[in-house]
Amino acid sequence: MTYRIAASLEVLREQINRIAPGRDKSSDGGIGDEAHASRSSDHNPWFTENGVGIVTARDFTNDPAHGMDSHQLALALVASRDERIKYVIDHGRICSGTYQDKPAWVWRQYTGENKHDHHVHVSVKSDKRYYDDKTEWRLNLALPPEVPKMPPSGSHSVLSRGSKGPEVDSLQRLLNAKMGAGLKTDGDFGPATEAAVKKFQLSERLLPDGKVGPYTWGKLEGKS
Repeated sequence: MTYRIAASLEVLREQINRIAPGRDKSSDGGIGDEAHASRSSDHNPWFTENGVGIVTARDFTNDPAHGMDSHQLALALVASRDERIKYVIDHGRICSGTYQDKPAWVWRQYTGENKHDHHVHVSVKSDKRYYDDKTEWRLNLALPPEVPKMPPSGSHSVLSRGSKGPEVDSLQRLLNAKMGAGLKTDGDFGPATEAAVKKFQLSERLLPDGKVGPYTWGKLEGKS
């Protein structure tokens, strides 16, 4: 059978290649092998368009040393909430997109034999408006091209929504100084503080997860 890879996944592949031009591709995958062909898999061209089979899955090799951290890519894709995503599999976990038979954007255990430790699997929906959408993907990866210097270990706690105390107060003051967030400096990490953190992370090309760890602290304090 003649087949092709979904256009949206080819766009993703091209973006990843631009981000990490020297990356290892040994675990990349598009069309499935014989093992995939023997079972239900999005690597198989399981439906056709004008007589051409459509493959709606791609794998991308984990190669952090050359700029392609598959785990960070998985997190960035899930954080993007892109409507094209059917599901993402990474390091023994799977996360479904919208309108699937599982809760959307919630990581759960993956029970398949391949835990996807050496690559991340991305499947797109079988609706043409999704699988052939050539819009570039929003890849706000946690590690920018130049990896920032880490602040001294233990210099700050990791903060997230619900945290309270003097460190949250310091965080709010830094956000106000850096970006005019207009936050009340009350030491309470609520929704307004979380929104300001995500906005700051996006501006600094960090993963916008709303959690304040070493990379975010470093950017806020000018140490990275």
